[in-house]
Amino acid sequence: MNRNESIIKKIKGLLAIADDSKNDEESQSAFLLAQKLMIKHDIQQSDVETTRDEKQEIIKGQAVAYKKLFWWERQLAGIIANNFRVKFYYHNRFLNGEKRRKSSIIFFGFENDVNLAKEMYVLAYDAISKYSTRFVKNYYQRDAFVIRTKEKTKELKNSYMLGFLTGLSEKFEKQVKEMEQEFGLMVITPKEVSRAYNDLAKGFSGKAKPVKTPSIGEVEAYHRGRKEGEQMDYLKQTIDDDITNF
Repeated sequence: MNRNESIIKKIKGLLAIADDSKNDEESQSAFLLAQKLMIKHDIQQSDVETTRDEKQEIIKGQAVAYKKLFWWERQLAGIIANNFRVKFYYHNRFLNGEKRRKSSIIFFGFENDVNLAKEMYVLAYDAISKYSTRFVKNYYQRDAFVIRTKEKTKELKNSYMLGFLTGLSEKFEKQVKEMEQEFGLMVITPKEVSRAYNDLAKGFSGKAKPVKTPSIGEVEAYHRGRKEGEQMDYLKQTIDDDITNF
């Protein structure tokens, strides 16, 4: 076995751990390490994913409970889908006894990719929720002359979340560019998934409404969110520890 074959074997082993692990952190760590090895040694996706994808089913994975989806949840779903080899869409339904329909985010793709996308969505969801709340709390504590109002709090949270999502998107874009420019490695949705999604989309009724993104009302909040979104490593323990130890 030559050195390249040995590296490919190791990467496949890491991907197998990522697929089979029941522990979120172990799964993500294995997946990210596999990505780093692929970049470092210029290993193409086709070298490690042919048999991996062939044995998998294309599935749907519900990311959140049926509810009213906020603008930032929809935007976050798009960021995750674009960077984890899956498609996504909204599924609407009327819950028992309710007149207004509720929506859920559905990821669509190969099973291991859908599972990872769901995990990353939940972790990023937790991070943006907790960090934006922390920022607002500290903002009011720092300046006793600022009057706490519902409108001001909404402005602060929206601005922070806009920045956080921008930072998160830039973090992924930087990684993708590095893969493409330096190593010719592209993180793209498999053709089989795209074809299956196009067939599925033919049965969709109506069109998804465009996401109404709020404007930046508080520049400081936006820049803090952008910085923390770009720096976050998205391990659950890290998120919890950062909040607890702050």
